[in-house]
Amino acid sequence: MDKSICPKCGKTKKTWFPLCWDCTEKEKQKPHCEICNKEVPDGHTLSKDHWQEKFDEKKKLPSIEHLKSKKEVEFQEMFEGKYYFNSQKVKSKSELLICYFLTANGINFQYEPLMTLDKEIRPDFVIDDLKGNAIILEHFGMDEEVYNAKRDIKEKEYKKLCKGNPQFFFVSTDENDIYNLKDKLGKKLNETPLKKVIWK
Repeated sequence: MDKSICPKCGKTKKTWFPLCWDCTEKEKQKPHCEICNKEVPDGHTLSKDHWQEKFDEKKKLPSIEHLKSKKEVEFQEMFEGKYYFNSQKVKSKSELLICYFLTANGINFQYEPLMTLDKEIRPDFVIDDLKGNAIILEHFGMDEEVYNAKRDIKEKEYKKLCKGNPQFFFVSTDENDIYNLKDKLGKKLNETPLKKVIWK
């Protein structure tokens, strides 16, 4: 099977994505189960099986939310994906702001796409500059010892990937960048083929 042809529509695609840009966007618009990722009817967030499991769990177990620390609850909420951008869930307010920034600047991007290279990776954002280059944008939302260790590993992997593939570029943001995306993220993107004189 030709990896440069989309299996759904037959259009050409980048070899590292399973579907072409249009088919990927169409798939994201369809509602999927939060747990197993199966397609579900409009307005639903869980498949019938997982909805039943969750319903049964709630009936059996007493609520333990009051036993969790504030930090645990905040972290859980952050990765729950309760914010939406174009009917697609995003994990945090910061990632939502990045979505708005990229859209305001007319940039084509995909949120958490599955990329198949040496191994499967799922970066926060992949930007297509429409010239054959892919800019990987990863947002790091916490500043804790364990999280920072994982961040270092992830950054090294992306830099290694970019070194071996000249059409890939890596950019990262953290919470300090969110307060001024126009200057901070804009400046970082100007170090890639995606250059602009003025960012909105």
